[in-house]
Amino acid sequence: MKKITDTELIRSANRRDIIQTLRLHGELARVEIGDHTKLSPATITSITSELVQQGIIIEQSVVLDPSGGRGRPKVKLQLNKQAAFYLAIKLSINEVRFMLGDTSGTIVAQATQAMFTVTLNQEQLVDALAKAIEEFIQQHEIKRSKLRGLGLAVQGVIETQGKGILWSPAIKGKQLDLVEQLQRKSQLPVFIANDANCLAVALTQLPKYSKLDNLVAIQLGYGVGMGLIVNGELYQDASAATTEFGHTKFSLNGPQCRCGGRGCIEAYVGDYAIYRDASAIYNLPPTDMLHPSEKQMLDLNKLTEQDNPAMAQIFSQAGTVLGMGLANIMALFNPQKIVISGPGIRAYEHMKESMQRTLNDNLLPYHKGENVVEKHNWDEDMAGLGMITIMQQHTD
Repeated sequence: MKKITDTELIRSANRRDIIQTLRLHGELARVEIGDHTKLSPATITSITSELVQQGIIIEQSVVLDPSGGRGRPKVKLQLNKQAAFYLAIKLSINEVRFMLGDTSGTIVAQATQAMFTVTLNQEQLVDALAKAIEEFIQQHEIKRSKLRGLGLAVQGVIETQGKGILWSPAIKGKQLDLVEQLQRKSQLPVFIANDANCLAVALTQLPKYSKLDNLVAIQLGYGVGMGLIVNGELYQDASAATTEFGHTKFSLNGPQCRCGGRGCIEAYVGDYAIYRDASAIYNLPPTDMLHPSEKQMLDLNKLTEQDNPAMAQIFSQAGTVLGMGLANIMALFNPQKIVISGPGIRAYEHMKESMQRTLNDNLLPYHKGENVVEKHNWDEDMAGLGMITIMQQHTD
């Protein structure tokens, strides 16, 4: 086996840095790449020439303004968006969502498919995913030679070494080694990450948050997840690659949570919890109680907007519980930002007042920073974008 030298590792890191700089900033001249990366002109010339030969980046000649004097056209570089593709697969309760990203990380195709994941054992789940993946590849005419990998963004606890799932409400059983089996079935590299960690990674790619060293991402939706950026890196502990904020306790004798315990933050704030509490008061349509539809959750918003006091109280309670959890996070980590996102952000305005009041009432004076907590709209699936970024970090 060929031994990888320090020089090769450094060159690989510099290559990733150049590609990522073009993703973040778009078309750049070599000297501009140097301004962003602080790499030497010789290193940039060598690596970009190699990337041009490989078809990963394209040279564009920009004609200078004649009034500016004589000189050769300026050469700018941009990513070849068709050079490589990355397929993110978001595995949720009884639903699988596919998002295809190009070299720049832009989503170019997506689809959602119902799949009764909670009834499938490991072998059945791998078979169903492999079949759905192949159908997506065929439908969108993706050349397998350009597909760099598959990325599973999963609710629940992921094994740190990236082999599979220790526990997830979306699937049947525990300690599922999905990665190796799915690689064998698909004949493609497979990566796996917790969906809230994917959200945190996606946020760090936005200019607004890219310079923050310590950031907390809270994902609201069917459940409640958290991704943690510490010293500019995604935090992962020794045994499980996730932080289970949603399963910290608000009350020892509270409502039942999906994890089997009682009184978890998620058991008050997750979509299923809010729909459960609303169903006890209103005659709501029947649903998969673990996974109410987007329309059903939006209908609950409408009830609140129609000055319905009972529904407003349910959202207010969720905001209170979330605010207490955020106060605990700030006491423990004192992050620069806590960004709340996810599909559950649809109800943020109904929870905001009680959340902020509880947060302020339970913070120490020196933790009461201005605008630490804010929302980020869920206009596109940030978990899928984060999973694509993770694959790019492994394959660039």
